[in-house]
Amino acid sequence: MKATTLTGLLSDEERLRVVAAIALGARTIDDVAKTSEVTPEDVRRVLPRLISAGVVEDRDGLRIDIAAFREAARERPPRRRELPDATPEQEQVLRNFVDEGRLKALPVRAGQRRVVLEYLAGRFDEGIEYPEAEVNEVLKSFHDDYASMRRYLVDEGLLTRGNGYYSRRQLSAGSK
Repeated sequence: MKATTLTGLLSDEERLRVVAAIALGARTIDDVAKTSEVTPEDVRRVLPRLISAGVVEDRDGLRIDIAAFREAARERPPRRRELPDATPEQEQVLRNFVDEGRLKALPVRAGQRRVVLEYLAGRFDEGIEYPEAEVNEVLKSFHDDYASMRRYLVDEGLLTRGNGYYSRRQLSAGSK
């Protein structure tokens, strides 16, 4: 079930009360009516929709089908492209660490961290030497701790440093 469908179902107060009552243990229409403070007639009216949507099941009494909620929770809404020049592989990792175009945190796992750092390194053109202040400005647009980001890029061999200038190393075809 899509998250929007589930949200739509639960946006009706009577349906929400019925689902809540069942989640709290009401198993019969009368128990649901009593717990939810919804008339038995209204419970009978909204229940078929909840059952057909897969939110409620009627098997040895009324029960919530938690699978519908799990499925809706796993659904990721379509994301606007915060980082439009990221590759699909980079986006897959970056979406967990970027919010509104800024890096929230650097991943702990080495493989994910490498993907983020390669994306940052891609902000610099190969063969051009950048003064440290310019590197800082570029990195500052992604994370407040630009000095650490710069150091990680050098430590990972994605940028080289010499005489106060930084340049992007060419990545081998196997590392992209």
